[in-house]
Amino acid sequence: MVDCASGPVVERSVTCAEYIQGCYCIVSISSCGVMAMAAGEKFQIDLEALVGSAAHVNGQGEDLASAHLSSDNRIAAAQSGWVGSSAAALSTRTATWLETSRRLLTRVGEHALNMNNDGIEFSAMERDNVEKLRAVQPAANRAARSV
Repeated sequence: MVDCASGPVVERSVTCAEYIQGCYCIVSISSCGVMAMAAGEKFQIDLEALVGSAAHVNGQGEDLASAHLSSDNRIAAAQSGWVGSSAAALSTRTATWLETSRRLLTRVGEHALNMNNDGIEFSAMERDNVEKLRAVQPAANRAARSV
């Protein structure tokens, strides 16, 4: 548990934009280790872990899509042997399974995309911060020389 001076610990996924807009204290753990941790005013991102996690989720999504497609094909092939009320029941159940599968695959894909986009946003933010620090350094050097 992280003691967060700026607010309560949030136990849900929070996007980069949500973090920037609200003062969240985030602890997010992925299969690659701690991805992000914020306490008070400090915020650190392990971009390598975030990128690795996004790739892992994407790969899992692709495996899941492939497995679901294979199952869908086997069900479709089996439907021709069913007749009457059994065929109608299988058809109804199949439609439900397909919709559930579509929703699940969409959620996994969106999760992978959000992780990837967060990595891009954090990387861009890091580049902007480096540029700001570089812009401050010449001014600090001039001030030191004038003293």
